[in-house]
Amino acid sequence: MKKSRYIILLPLFISLTIPVVFALTSKGQMLENFKRQEKEMIFESQTIFLDEGDRNILKTYNKLNVYSSIGDKIQSKREYLEVQNEKINSRVNSLESSIIQFDKDIEELVIEVNKINEQVVSTKDEIDTNKKTIDILQSRIEESTVILLEYIVYLYKKGDYVTTDNDIDNIKSILLSGEKIDELVNDLYFKSIIQLTGQQLIEKHRDFVSRLYVKKLELQESENQLKTLRKQGILERNILDDKRSSKQRILEITKGQEELYQKYISEQLELERDIKVKELKEQIKLNNTKKKLLEKYNCEFVDIQVQQTEFSALDEQCANINKIIFAESRLSGIPLENNPLDWPVNPSLGISSYFNDTGYQRLFGTDHDAIDIMIPMRTEIRAPMDGYVVFIQPVVNTGYAYFAVKHSDGLVSLYGHVNQIDVKLYDFVKKGDVIGLTGGEYGTNGAGLLSTGPHLHFVVYDEEEYNDPLNYLNLSYLSYKSLPSKYQFKYKSDFKSRKGFEYADTSKKQSTSGSTFVIEGENELERQKYLLGTYAVGDFRNWDIWVEESIAGGIDPTFMMCVGLAETSLGKYLKSAYNIGNVGNNDRGDTKDFPNARSAIAAMTSTFNNKYLGKYNTINQLSRYGNKTGAIYASSDFNWHNNITKCMSHVKGEYIPDDYNYRISIK
Repeated sequence: MKKSRYIILLPLFISLTIPVVFALTSKGQMLENFKRQEKEMIFESQTIFLDEGDRNILKTYNKLNVYSSIGDKIQSKREYLEVQNEKINSRVNSLESSIIQFDKDIEELVIEVNKINEQVVSTKDEIDTNKKTIDILQSRIEESTVILLEYIVYLYKKGDYVTTDNDIDNIKSILLSGEKIDELVNDLYFKSIIQLTGQQLIEKHRDFVSRLYVKKLELQESENQLKTLRKQGILERNILDDKRSSKQRILEITKGQEELYQKYISEQLELERDIKVKELKEQIKLNNTKKKLLEKYNCEFVDIQVQQTEFSALDEQCANINKIIFAESRLSGIPLENNPLDWPVNPSLGISSYFNDTGYQRLFGTDHDAIDIMIPMRTEIRAPMDGYVVFIQPVVNTGYAYFAVKHSDGLVSLYGHVNQIDVKLYDFVKKGDVIGLTGGEYGTNGAGLLSTGPHLHFVVYDEEEYNDPLNYLNLSYLSYKSLPSKYQFKYKSDFKSRKGFEYADTSKKQSTSGSTFVIEGENELERQKYLLGTYAVGDFRNWDIWVEESIAGGIDPTFMMCVGLAETSLGKYLKSAYNIGNVGNNDRGDTKDFPNARSAIAAMTSTFNNKYLGKYNTINQLSRYGNKTGAIYASSDFNWHNNITKCMSHVKGEYIPDDYNYRISIK
């Protein structure tokens, strides 16, 4: 029987008069089409009644804003220098004591620089020692590998009764192929088919490999320390140079301080005049453009602020042209400090969906190019920054309603699922003005067909491209614990900027099932041991076993430990004996036991290297988070992956991305 194919025809009224109809076969495609149409309408309808050439008036306004901003800075600096010039005479008397203090500072800095130089030499020696040790260990590993291969050849030729035909075939295939012997060695070790001499050889080989791993990490720490010392040395030498330069400048000022300041002031005045000339030229150009524009459309210029009666008598097109001219003239540059936008609504209830939220993508089949701020119905929306309204999709029954506001420096903000719009097209709004009321509750006016509940859909365009709104907002108004980890650094910076002191997370340590996960230590090795000592149980606290088995399988030990944490919280919640990684355990009820901790950890590395998972290298390939159809280690869509990357970020002391390579090579 032939299946029927249904095509949804969804009318979305993009303007007051033009209905746009999309032919859709999925929610994702529908939203992609709508977002493209929405973007085109916002940026084309700002001046849709103007010709392309006439739109240059907006670019001229932008240039004027830039020149005005530069001119203000130069004037401010010049005024500062004039004040300093007036004070200079009173400072001359204290210059001699300043020079004495500079001499003391310079002497102390010379001692500090020499001390850092000694530390650099010492660290270099330590690095050289580690490199020599690594060379020795690598040489011993190579020798050990040759001996082990010879021993395996001996076993093969001997045809020991303890080796099965399958074992002999495995040995033969590896010898003929020239592949690594690690996997074979592990297999032979745990099946106890090698005689005492062979076991001792293997243990010696594994000890070399483990020591090599540790030495490489120590070398990395030493090299990082050397980089830090060099940076510190450069910084201290720069400070020393600055002190010497400052002393020299003071000496010069004592000889001719007034002349020096007069020279600076003269240079600033010259710069100020140049900028004023450029600004004046752009202003003349703007005035001519405005005049031609008004004449072209048979309109007259009206000062909206003082000529309300005349303005109300204009036809719609002339009124809009005057509103744009007025609005563009009032747009000022973005402040130099970060976070130029205020929150349009109080974000205390949190964010329900972040920019490029993976949960949204799974639900709707398209990227989320906004943030959704949880907020009760009909809450006042306030302008986050000065600007003017460039687009309105009005509230018509339960259809999707939204509007957009243009700000300076290429920023445009958009507000979606609104229940009420309190501004008109081309209205100029000041930061903090009420511009509408929130909506979003399904079935209410302005909510649209796909709204999931009361919230404000907040979009930010920067130079006509989607950008994460949280890059422009102060995150310290949100809850630190609720934020995804990638925003937490910005949160702390915003917190200090707003409150004047550092953010301190006062949460107490909790188990990994709680909301807070704490790892301590100066380096990765110390943090690995802290992880095992704090969260693991029994033999799973043995750091040597984890490292030896991980590197024998070419897997990052930190990754392996974090898998143990995610699967069974390092042994606290085992489903079967010693099965720390749930290898062979499944939802059908199948379970697999192991005789000890080492064999269970070795089974984990074998699983990651088997014919199904051995082709993968990155964390996101191991679960349904990033692998929708292939073989996987964990069936979780999100939690397993999130727990692994969070754990590894803590232990390694750096942000671990989704596509982090968990394989290592110890050579």
